[in-house]
Amino acid sequence: MKSLKLTFLAFLAICFSLSAQQLRQPLEEIPFSNKGYVLLKSGEVVEGTIRSTTSGRGINQVKMEDAHGIKHTLKAAEIQEFAVAMNGAVRLQYFSERGSSVKKLFSKDQPTAMPKDFIVFRNTSINGEKELLLQLLNPDFDTVFEVYYDPFARKTTALEGDWITWTGDKHRAYFISKQGGPLVKVKKGNYTKAFATLFGDCSHLAGLRKPKLMDMEKHILYYQNYCVFN
Repeated sequence: MKSLKLTFLAFLAICFSLSAQQLRQPLEEIPFSNKGYVLLKSGEVVEGTIRSTTSGRGINQVKMEDAHGIKHTLKAAEIQEFAVAMNGAVRLQYFSERGSSVKKLFSKDQPTAMPKDFIVFRNTSINGEKELLLQLLNPDFDTVFEVYYDPFARKTTALEGDWITWTGDKHRAYFISKQGGPLVKVKKGNYTKAFATLFGDCSHLAGLRKPKLMDMEKHILYYQNYCVFN
């Protein structure tokens, strides 16, 4: 048990240095007029300008205008993946917010990964109900687990700017799919139980006592980088 603890702690130390593999900041509102793309289940890709989205528990519909001026209205059930391009203005807004007066809103546990080229949403369903699109928070390390933002998760505030709105508090709940399986709701109150479901087949993690939600990202990285090969 002692060697397990030391091994895991050593891996956690490595995880702290993996800035490229961190949960993305959830997006509160879709920035319209941004470029983006939709990958349909048919394999067709529609690229162009985002005109609007319709949302409930997740995104139900996307309206795009392609490079030829043709407008497309696409239902979530038709879409495999939807992505919003991170243009220069959005990036500037993100960096200025994280370094200015709202800095106090970000605790040490706040996701800190910088946005890359796209904010990604994927097709899924909650409890096997109607298909919808949820934001994927770990596009850089989603080979085993897909971590989705729960738009209805409790949060204290939001960070608004001229171009984009991010959640202001660390999100309190997630939906996680393991190897393409059904979504599992994960939050602070049920993390010990969810931990056993998600990571219990890895002997290196199964013995971890009192796992914390704030370390979930590191548990995923450990599982992906160590457990799947043993």
